[in-house]
Amino acid sequence: MTKLQKDNLMILLESMDSKMQLTLEAVTVLDHKIDSVKDELKEDIAVLDCKIMGLSKRVDSVEKNLSDRIDAVDKKVDAVHKELIAHRNDTELHRSQPKRPLKRVI
Repeated sequence: MTKLQKDNLMILLESMDSKMQLTLEAVTVLDHKIDSVKDELKEDIAVLDCKIMGLSKRVDSVEKNLSDRIDAVDKKVDAVHKELIAHRNDTELHRSQPKRPLKRVI
């Protein structure tokens, strides 16, 4: 190999080395950015988890409240139904007996 070829090869290697350094620096910067975004996402996910748990408790509370109200309405409907049956039975007892139809005499 001649001196000129060696010099050209060295220049080429130095150029490749500097480009590799730039690539390595870019990868390192991207790695730090990815770690930063990852940490931010973890914090955001933790906040969302807390909010979801709070909403879940509120939904459970509303569900229990509605269930209690429905049970109370069911009891009232049952009581009115029983009163209505009792009233009908009492009213029907006071109703006069139906008269027998008259027979025709031929």
